[in-house]
Amino acid sequence: MQITDPVTMLTDYALGAANLFFAISIYTRFHFRNRVTGLLLLLGFLAEAISGFAGGTFHGFAAYVHPATRQSIWNLTMISSGATLAFLASAIHAAEVHRENGKWIVAGVVVGVAGLGIQLTGFRAHYAWNHNDVFHLILMGAMYLFFKGARHLKDRG
Repeated sequence: MQITDPVTMLTDYALGAANLFFAISIYTRFHFRNRVTGLLLLLGFLAEAISGFAGGTFHGFAAYVHPATRQSIWNLTMISSGATLAFLASAIHAAEVHRENGKWIVAGVVVGVAGLGIQLTGFRAHYAWNHNDVFHLILMGAMYLFFKGARHLKDRG
């Protein structure tokens, strides 16, 4: 069995693993002052982990699954990616955001939007290295910046 798009599969799986780590880290920080914010962050990072793992499966094994199954995997990738945005935006709305945390969160959003710009270009540096791979790496960095700012957020009073 040959993997359809190995680099994209690996970068997707790395993105999934990183976000699973962020979700677990958020879970370990739950306390009475961040119940709502913490839950929304946890769900956001879990949704992105699902998106990464589903996307990696789609890119890696697209040639070996039935077209309907392939479409279902892609739908899961896109729906969980959208859920990520909804949960993380809701977490920020529910939290007290101070300048120190806010600058990291804004940096994560800016880097993520820049990554989307590269994603839309269709960039291809090599037959095995394309816009998806670059986007996944940039998105990992963006999610780390967002996590760095969001991990100490507390619910609004």
